[in-house]
Amino acid sequence: IDEESPLFELGLEELKQTDIEIMFHVKGFDDHFSNIVQQRTSYTANEIVYGAKFLPAFHRSEDGTTTVLELDKLNLYEPAKVPEPNQSLINS
Repeated sequence: IDEESPLFELGLEELKQTDIEIMFHVKGFDDHFSNIVQQRTSYTANEIVYGAKFLPAFHRSEDGTTTVLELDKLNLYEPAKVPEPNQSLINS
Protein backbone atom coordinates (compact mmCIF):
# COMPACT_ATOMS: atom_id res chain seq x y z
CA ILE A 1 0.00 0.00 0.00
CA ASP A 2 1.51 3.30 -1.06
CA GLU A 3 0.38 6.94 -1.23
CA GLU A 4 -1.83 6.18 -4.26
CA SER A 5 -3.86 3.52 -2.43
CA PRO A 6 -7.32 4.37 -1.03
CA LEU A 7 -6.23 2.38 2.04
CA PHE A 8 -3.11 4.46 2.66
CA GLU A 9 -4.52 6.71 5.39
CA LEU A 10 -6.55 4.03 7.20
CA GLY A 11 -5.34 2.96 10.62
CA LEU A 12 -6.44 -0.27 12.28
CA GLU A 13 -9.53 1.23 13.94
CA GLU A 14 -10.64 3.03 10.77
CA LEU A 15 -10.20 -0.16 8.78
CA LYS A 16 -12.35 -2.16 11.22
CA GLN A 17 -15.17 0.38 10.82
CA THR A 18 -15.42 -0.14 7.06
CA ASP A 19 -17.32 -2.76 5.10
CA ILE A 20 -14.36 -3.24 2.76
CA GLU A 21 -13.73 -6.51 0.93
CA ILE A 22 -10.52 -7.01 -1.04
CA MET A 23 -10.71 -9.66 -3.76
CA PHE A 24 -7.82 -11.60 -5.33
CA HIS A 25 -7.92 -13.68 -8.49
CA VAL A 26 -5.00 -15.90 -9.53
CA LYS A 27 -5.03 -17.63 -12.91
CA GLY A 28 -2.39 -19.99 -14.25
CA PHE A 29 -1.69 -23.04 -16.37
CA ASP A 30 -1.13 -26.51 -14.92
CA ASP A 31 1.40 -28.31 -17.14
CA HIS A 32 0.65 -31.69 -15.54
CA PHE A 33 -3.05 -31.62 -16.48
CA SER A 34 -2.71 -29.22 -19.45
CA ASN A 35 -5.45 -27.10 -17.96
CA ILE A 36 -6.04 -23.52 -16.84
CA VAL A 37 -6.43 -23.27 -13.07
CA GLN A 38 -7.94 -20.39 -11.13
CA GLN A 39 -8.24 -19.44 -7.49
CA ARG A 40 -10.33 -16.63 -6.08
CA THR A 41 -10.40 -15.44 -2.51
CA SER A 42 -11.37 -12.31 -0.65
CA TYR A 43 -10.66 -10.67 2.67
CA THR A 44 -13.13 -8.55 4.65
CA ALA A 45 -12.03 -5.93 7.17
CA ASN A 46 -12.21 -8.50 10.00
CA GLU A 47 -9.94 -10.91 8.10
CA ILE A 48 -7.21 -8.43 7.16
CA VAL A 49 -4.06 -8.88 9.23
CA TYR A 50 -2.97 -5.32 9.95
CA GLY A 51 0.79 -4.80 10.11
CA ALA A 52 1.66 -7.82 7.97
CA LYS A 53 2.77 -8.58 4.43
CA PHE A 54 2.44 -11.68 2.29
CA LEU A 55 5.47 -13.90 1.85
CA PRO A 56 6.56 -14.66 -1.73
CA ALA A 57 4.49 -17.49 -3.17
CA PHE A 58 6.18 -17.81 -6.56
CA HIS A 59 9.63 -18.14 -8.07
CA ARG A 60 11.27 -18.81 -11.42
CA SER A 61 11.88 -22.42 -12.39
CA GLU A 62 15.46 -23.72 -12.28
CA ASP A 63 15.79 -23.40 -16.05
CA GLY A 64 14.26 -19.90 -15.93
CA THR A 65 11.54 -20.62 -18.46
CA THR A 66 8.46 -20.53 -16.22
CA THR A 67 7.12 -19.03 -13.03
CA VAL A 68 6.21 -21.55 -10.34
CA LEU A 69 3.31 -20.66 -8.03
CA GLU A 70 3.30 -22.51 -4.71
CA LEU A 71 -0.39 -22.64 -3.74
CA ASP A 72 0.42 -23.72 -0.17
CA LYS A 73 2.19 -20.37 0.36
CA LEU A 74 -0.63 -18.09 -0.83
CA ASN A 75 -1.84 -17.17 2.67
CA LEU A 76 1.51 -17.04 4.47
CA TYR A 77 2.55 -13.69 5.92
CA GLU A 78 5.07 -12.04 8.22
CA PRO A 79 5.01 -8.90 10.37
CA ALA A 80 5.65 -5.64 8.53
CA LYS A 81 6.30 -2.14 9.76
CA VAL A 82 3.24 0.03 9.22
CA PRO A 83 3.54 3.81 9.51
CA GLU A 84 1.02 5.55 11.72
CA PRO A 85 -1.71 7.27 9.68
CA ASN A 86 -1.44 11.03 9.37
CA GLN A 87 -4.42 12.25 11.43
CA SER A 88 -4.33 15.72 9.85
CA LEU A 89 -4.96 14.17 6.42
CA ILE A 90 -7.67 11.83 7.71
CA ASN A 91 -9.62 14.63 9.40
CA SER A 92 -9.48 16.99 6.40
